Amino acid sequence: MRGLVPSRPAGRDPVAEEERRLRAAVEEVTALDLEVEALSQALAEFGRRYEQAMGEAFSDLDAAQHLVRRLQALEDEAARLADLLRAGPPVRLPARRRRAPRPPRADPGPRRGAAAAAPEAGAPEEASAPEVEPEQQVLKRLLRRLARLLHPDLARDDAERSRLGELMARVNAAYSRGDRTALELMAEKVGAGEPLGELSGEERLAHLGRRLAAMQRLAASLRRERARLQATDTHRLREEARRRQAEGRDLVAEARAEVEEEARHAVADALARLGRLAGAAQDLERSRRTAMSQISRGRGPTGALRAFDPLSESALVRRGVLHLDRQRATREARELARRLEEAADSAPWEVALTLMAFFAEAAGRPPRSLSTGQGWAERYERLRAAWPAAPAFERLLLRLPPHLEVGMRATPRAVAAGLQLAAPDLLAGVRISLGRSGVARLGREVLRELGPRERCRRCRRTETAVHLLRTRGLDELHGLLCPRCGAVLRSYWRYGEVEGLEALAPWALQLGAVREQVVHLADAAIGFQFLPADRERLRAGGLRRLFGELYLSQYGLAVPPSEVGLRVGRVSLAPGEAVPEGQPVRIALGPRAGLGEAAALELLRDRIERRFRPGIQEGGEEPPR
Repeated sequence: MRGLVPSRPAGRDPVAEEERRLRAAVEEVTALDLEVEALSQALAEFGRRYEQAMGEAFSDLDAAQHLVRRLQALEDEAARLADLLRAGPPVRLPARRRRAPRPPRADPGPRRGAAAAAPEAGAPEEASAPEVEPEQQVLKRLLRRLARLLHPDLARDDAERSRLGELMARVNAAYSRGDRTALELMAEKVGAGEPLGELSGEERLAHLGRRLAAMQRLAASLRRERARLQATDTHRLREEARRRQAEGRDLVAEARAEVEEEARHAVADALARLGRLAGAAQDLERSRRTAMSQISRGRGPTGALRAFDPLSESALVRRGVLHLDRQRATREARELARRLEEAADSAPWEVALTLMAFFAEAAGRPPRSLSTGQGWAERYERLRAAWPAAPAFERLLLRLPPHLEVGMRATPRAVAAGLQLAAPDLLAGVRISLGRSGVARLGREVLRELGPRERCRRCRRTETAVHLLRTRGLDELHGLLCPRCGAVLRSYWRYGEVEGLEALAPWALQLGAVREQVVHLADAAIGFQFLPADRERLRAGGLRRLFGELYLSQYGLAVPPSEVGLRVGRVSLAPGEAVPEGQPVRIALGPRAGLGEAAALELLRDRIERRFRPGIQEGGEEPPR
């Protein structure tokens, strides 16, 4: 039996094998290019959707964290300044002779390794992988290039036309069979001015080797690009989103809820810190007064008092304004006035918040309603109810208009903290804008919300009490009234420096939040303030009773009510007659009053000047009504 003898393999064709390897490399590059392009587009689209969904939440969180850091810095600064004031002025050491300054040392240059630690500015990034050109497009480009050089129409004589015709026929044949190698070699030879003979196997093999090496480099570049994309945070987020989607969950919605929750906590922290900052400012003010009193007791033999006020040197404490009406309006202030006038209709909430900050500073010490962050939020939210497009207080606090800031301010007699104008010069701009009808209307609304919340015994509703001066001139009696029914909720005298809500009484009168009726007793002018609706209903009998209650009964002048009359010129007003506005009204006492107008005035002045009762505290005792 004859054994089996293996047949010899067919003749090996190196060119064909190299062409197969090249085709495989081209297919790999094409697939990698498509994969990288698709992955890049998918990540870009995912990134756009993620940024669109999360951008606002991240922006709110960043703003809230920035606000918390700002408030923390202000708290720390207030504590530092209080410690300095409690420690007292620094001890002055004897002056020493100063040495001549040394010449500056030459710059030693960057430390070793510094260049390696930080990337060089403007260093080029890794070049992106080149795109893969389709095979058919390459063949057409080579055909057009060779046709421009070898077309028979370019020949000068018949012999050259015949030669070019043969070469062009070879080019067309190579194009027809898709022989890219032949076309590229012919293009190289024509470009180099070499004759186009038959292409040898060695030439084909060398050319194929160069193309294969180029394809392999391109494939490696595309793999690196794919790996870079897969290592990005966007790719990891996208994969996590796909995993959660398979579980029936939404990564973007969950992430947005987490960020929004974190932002809410940060805003709540900021509001709490805003309240603590007001307390820190009050503690700082007490430390300042104590330090100033100690320094004043320790004056030298000449009586000179050396200034010691760390607040004036602090970069975080803004200079407060004592007399707003005396400020000159700068260009920035007038520009702010124009912006507020325009925003009174388009963004009234921004104007309202600006006016709240203005009134808080105009009051010297802010009213109690604006002493905490929660107080600011409550007052703003009640104003916001009339503006459907207005943002919530927390959002507006995170994106304050550029003319507002959260900070501290100091005057020689007070230290306050909270929302304020970014610069003291801008307060003149707010004052100017209050002369415009739209801003003045908002000013009246803001002032009506700055009072305390109290329950009215008459209408049995809890309302924001409106402050006014029940009377001024001879005496000054403050009152809090129910804005709904006009009932007097509280009456009180105020001693010492008038600050807070009471200090805003001139603004309430100027803006029309309250109205005043002036009457004359002898040579004295006495003012009675009313809510606008109450002033419209004011009759002579009501004004006469009010004078009797606040002056005659209060100070024990036994004048019968029937002997108190009101006159406009020579005309007496009947009790039911309306009190005219804009005309002088005089009090006339009848013959059975027992004294004339001048004597009554002197008696009232004497008793008001001698009014002092033990136990009366500022704003603490309510006089009879």
